[in-house]
Amino acid sequence: MKKNKGYIALTTVLVILPLLLITGIDSLYKNTTSLIVGKMNYDYQILRSNSETCLEEAVYKIKRGGTYTGTFTLSMDNWSCDVVVSDKVGFPGIKIIEINSSDSNSVKFSTTKELNINTDPFEISNT
Repeated sequence: MKKNKGYIALTTVLVILPLLLITGIDSLYKNTTSLIVGKMNYDYQILRSNSETCLEEAVYKIKRGGTYTGTFTLSMDNWSCDVVVSDKVGFPGIKIIEINSSDSNSVKFSTTKELNINTDPFEISNT
């Protein structure tokens, strides 16, 4: 009879131990994935915020000269953006501002804004 108790205990250990191991690995994987996604989201939001600096620079250039069109690049320590300012065809006084930003973590953010310089103050809207 004592032999059977040993087999039952050994079988229980051999079944429970792998289940606990799989549960632990799954939990570790989920937490790691959550941390990675959180970091990517944080980097994206920071880059998006930094892109506002590029938009402000474009508006400043247009404010200094209402006929300004062209391309410029703004570079900082760990991010940069390329900005293209153009006139909207058929709509005098409307500028199109395209911003493409990237950071050192290979995160990218792109946006296009429409700037109405016919109003005071200027009106910015999404296209």
